[in-house]
Amino acid sequence: MHCFVLGSYMNANFIQLECLPCPGESLQAHGIFQEHGGKGLNLGIGLHRLGLNIRLLLGIGTDAAGKSVHEFLMAEGMDTDGVYYVGSNSGYGVGFIGANGENCLAAYHGANALITPEQAAQQLNNMSVLDWVCAQFETPDSVILYAFEIAKQRGATTYLNPSPWRLLPTQLLNLTDVLVVNANEAALMFMINDAATWDVATWLAQLPSLQQRNTWPLQQLIITLAEQGAISLSAAGELHYQPAWAITQIDATGAGDAFGCGLIYAWSQQLSTPQALQTANACGARVAASKGVLGALPNPAQLNEFMQCHAPPH
Repeated sequence: MHCFVLGSYMNANFIQLECLPCPGESLQAHGIFQEHGGKGLNLGIGLHRLGLNIRLLLGIGTDAAGKSVHEFLMAEGMDTDGVYYVGSNSGYGVGFIGANGENCLAAYHGANALITPEQAAQQLNNMSVLDWVCAQFETPDSVILYAFEIAKQRGATTYLNPSPWRLLPTQLLNLTDVLVVNANEAALMFMINDAATWDVATWLAQLPSLQQRNTWPLQQLIITLAEQGAISLSAAGELHYQPAWAITQIDATGAGDAFGCGLIYAWSQQLSTPQALQTANACGARVAASKGVLGALPNPAQLNEFMQCHAPPH
């Protein structure tokens, strides 16, 4: 399976607190750690570790963080032809993590905002086989649109995780096959304020009629519900719910990225949608039960071990 991943890099810095701060509040932290991050980086590395053939488009700065992540990718054994030094500053992110694993994040896009459609074209032209094009919203819209248009021309499947959230352009939605959003993003997308707090039963009852209002040609709409699991709705109207794996959550950062890795990997193994959701939930849970993201993104053996060592969700 050959995937073109529209990457993003953030020099990720995390501060651990007993609770998340309120506006104007100063708190004493009890821990701090730093790692290479970014939703697109996580997706590219996660899919690579699961055995997919990945070409990663990535903009980094000429700063120490950019040089460090370039070396990291080479050590991972990834193709770095699509890594471009653009600008002086790499992306930079700060996250606050509460004792229960909840978090809030802020990001400066830096070099990520300087990637161009021309650079995407250069990489896509070098791919003789193209099965998936995967994107998130730390990449400029113009680059995503271009890559998705090429995907459609070449018969590839497009995957979009519109996070950090911004309004979804109609043109982009019309090119998206698989759309993955969390409950907050789904509430904004459907313009229903209290949908972010709906339980599973409410989502299962409401989602088909909500999606019928739209004309997007999606193959799959998937809503992740954190500790409640995930729901999918296909273009044919097939509705599936898969509960989450029971874990002790440490940090939910990156769990959604890991979910996407598990989903695409499972479909590459010809698994059914319910099985794919279960696999994706396992990838997300493994990250949420760990400190940091990159160290918890699994290879197939580690993913199987996690699923065998935890009680099946029900």
